[in-house]
Amino acid sequence: MSPDGSRKRQRPVPDQMNVIIFIIRVLKLLFMNRCRILILLCVFFVVAVPVSANLQKIALGAPVFIGESNLDVSLALDGQNVIGWWAEGSDKNGAPDKTVAISTENMTKFSIRPDVFTGYTGKWYSYDKAPNHLVFEVMEPQIDLKVWDLDNNRDVTGQSIPSSTNITYRIDTNLYLARKYTSRPDYSSTSDSFFTVKLTNPKGIGITQILTGNIGNKNTQNLQVESNPVITSSTYYWKDGSSWNRDARGTDGSIIYPPGTYTFTLTQNLNSMRDAYDTTDPNAGIGKITSGNKTITFLEVPRTNTPTLAPTLITTSQTMETQISATPTATPQNTVMPTSTKTTAKTTYSPLPMWLVVVSISVVALVLIGRRTR
Repeated sequence: MSPDGSRKRQRPVPDQMNVIIFIIRVLKLLFMNRCRILILLCVFFVVAVPVSANLQKIALGAPVFIGESNLDVSLALDGQNVIGWWAEGSDKNGAPDKTVAISTENMTKFSIRPDVFTGYTGKWYSYDKAPNHLVFEVMEPQIDLKVWDLDNNRDVTGQSIPSSTNITYRIDTNLYLARKYTSRPDYSSTSDSFFTVKLTNPKGIGITQILTGNIGNKNTQNLQVESNPVITSSTYYWKDGSSWNRDARGTDGSIIYPPGTYTFTLTQNLNSMRDAYDTTDPNAGIGKITSGNKTITFLEVPRTNTPTLAPTLITTSQTMETQISATPTATPQNTVMPTSTKTTAKTTYSPLPMWLVVVSISVVALVLIGRRTR
């Protein structure tokens, strides 16, 4: 405050001044060199943003699956245009049993069409130029989903089990081979999953989240159903399946996952494979692009209501009082009976907390010291 009572304006400290000057200089630079700054930002984003990963480029000799489309097989062809297939046990020095010509324009958008490659699974070699080399290996896609009993380590798909059984889903497939760098050079761990798992309740309503306990319980977790698993091995388990508590209840006590039949469905669409199969026939793609519906029926587990201890003690006490007052007892002569059979409860007091006692004594002591010093 100044002598006249007015408030003086505080000056910025040196560090604050330096920061303000730096910001002003940066802003001037931006306005003076807007074009250069824009170019630098564009270069930065081009360098910083990674190239999008995909599973379409095929390495030399890699597995491919019937139904995949828009594959880049130029690396696998290694400059050749005709591939041939020999039946198992045939002499590869002779003519192949089937040949396919691939034009230069089609090398980067080649499809493993079912009408061409069905029945000709196995290894395909270059044929138009010597020496012949393995181009790729054609495989039938295989997928399957099972409902798995974790308590007994067994398949319970289509069965009825107690709702308290710990379960998960299990996926078996050969499509994990597509997620290997040695097979697909542009593969990245950030590549999107081409698998989809759906779970529906007995009313056909989709379930996307599972609860580990009752709503409102501080330990209850809300977990996502793993609907897009990234599968890198032939057998895959949903890791959070065992945490699903089907006895979970809402705040009003209603059960969230009622007993009944639940359905899992697995589908896959590796490189638009779904478009290659006949969608008018619901069974055409089972085991290839879909697992079909896999059900599990949960049976209700009877809930036992155990009576609490307090009501039992009260009932027993009341019964004893009734028996004592209702049953006359013979009183020997010259014996003085008490005027009342009731026992007066002794009143007890719980001690104060130690910290409260210490604070109280301290306050009293300060008050006394203050009075003496006056």
